[in-house]
Amino acid sequence: MLIRNRQHTARALFALALMLGAGNALAAGFALYETSTRAVGLGGATLGAPTGAETVYDNPAGMTALPGSSVKAGVAIIHPTMDIDVTTPAGKQRTTPSEKWFPPPFAYYTQQMGDDFWLGLGLHSPYGLGVKHDDDWPGRYNSIETLITAFDVTPTVAYKVNDRLSLAAGLQVMYFDIKMTRAIPNVPALLEIEGDSVGYGGIAALSFKLLDDLTLGLVYRSEVKQEVEGDASVGPHSFDAEGDITLPASYSIGLNYTGIDRWNLGAVATYTGWSSYDELTMRFKMPNPLGIPAASSNKSWDDVWRFGLGAEYQMNERLALQAGYVFDCDPIASAHSDYLLPPGDRHIVSLGANYALGNDWTLGVALAFLKVRDVTLQPRPAEGVFPTKFTNGDTHIAAFSLARNF
Repeated sequence: MLIRNRQHTARALFALALMLGAGNALAAGFALYETSTRAVGLGGATLGAPTGAETVYDNPAGMTALPGSSVKAGVAIIHPTMDIDVTTPAGKQRTTPSEKWFPPPFAYYTQQMGDDFWLGLGLHSPYGLGVKHDDDWPGRYNSIETLITAFDVTPTVAYKVNDRLSLAAGLQVMYFDIKMTRAIPNVPALLEIEGDSVGYGGIAALSFKLLDDLTLGLVYRSEVKQEVEGDASVGPHSFDAEGDITLPASYSIGLNYTGIDRWNLGAVATYTGWSSYDELTMRFKMPNPLGIPAASSNKSWDDVWRFGLGAEYQMNERLALQAGYVFDCDPIASAHSDYLLPPGDRHIVSLGANYALGNDWTLGVALAFLKVRDVTLQPRPAEGVFPTKFTNGDTHIAAFSLARNF
């Protein structure tokens, strides 16, 4: 792909993360919530119970509970599978997208700057999507391959107002890369479009002790508009292309209760404004000699909720065990479902553990299983969508991390 000169530096900085960060979308939509082992193990119910540097993402206001310095780094290994039954005039055909393993990384650092101020830095993949079909599959005129990768750098600052209230704010610097491939009717070549962008957003957060053993966490993440530039190719022909995509704002509220000896019980709810993602369009900057129209898809997604429950038991001084459950609502209206992203509500169950190795080092491990509800698509011939049923949508997740508080 021809990359604009102004993006050379960004691509170099993010190259390693992009090689690791692409993944099949795990949250409804194409958001990723596998931001740490603890988030996976507790179903994201961590907003009011910070224990390590991952709070830079979970709730940056929680940094004020971490004395000195904290660091955590790790990876979540993701393996999605799904069957797609497509009914065409020639009959019914079952296809399975190419199976892949995706390892999005994460890393966080916090530093206490005095009695009242903390700084933090986070790196993670907030969005990801990877779906690839055979070039001759029935839905090829809608999509053969979609690959979305995003990588976020989030500098944050937290202020301890008093022993009960802490506030935080931060910046999102998000690199976004998209690749789409589909067939064109009556053209013996594939249309491939690829582009990238850097967008910016903000974060605001609060941590408030309602009681000595009950803490409330609130986190807001703003929309991030990506103005994508890249190129499109059909066989030997190449054209400049551009497009806009607005990634959604989200609002999270969480409670954690530690009033039972050795237990941390948590709940979290996140509202994501997916209605900002109204269309996915890549336009040609100049008319192309082949007369191929822009690649456009009307989305009209809905704003949705995601709910998580988590429980953590401190078995002894070294070992903490975790369990979690998540219900994630699908934002994709049936009238706009297509082959770019497997639709359906998601259920996630998880287990995790933290083990103190000594010398302030901690090993984290988490396993999760995600099940997608079966979904049927109604035909939309103009968009290359046939009567279709998505079934057996499963994803296995394993996350590993190493952390130190010092």
